[in-house]
Amino acid sequence: MKTHWIVCTVVSICLSLVGVLLAQAPAENPLAPYIPKNTKPYYLDLLMLKDPATSDIPKENKTEWMQKHLSYIRSQVEAGKFVLVGPLTEESRLRGIAVIQTGSLEEAQRVANGDPLVQAGYLETEVHPIMLEDLSGVKFDYPSVN
Repeated sequence: MKTHWIVCTVVSICLSLVGVLLAQAPAENPLAPYIPKNTKPYYLDLLMLKDPATSDIPKENKTEWMQKHLSYIRSQVEAGKFVLVGPLTEESRLRGIAVIQTGSLEEAQRVANGDPLVQAGYLETEVHPIMLEDLSGVKFDYPSVN
């Protein structure tokens, strides 16, 4: 079920990006009637393994680091900064994506770089401005913290 959600999210983002590229054309664009009008600015955060990988998380600390990473993600979701976020389900350099909602590219980069795995040098980020359909209706359902 999670894989289906991630695939649908990535496809939705790709289709929205096509719409954005078309929307940047002049008003006389014959495709203008087919471009969604309810788009908003967001930032796409690509979370990646360093290239080349400089160090792996030691196996004995992996659970601790993942808890820090997931706790940070949750804090940013609850703060309204991450409106979509999730891991990739295949082994590749790209480990996860997030759609960030902030007032500027610089602020989005600060949010992306605040991840403990990025700060520790295990991962790196790329942040790009994008236009997507309004994502304000997306909600995460976290279990309560004990």
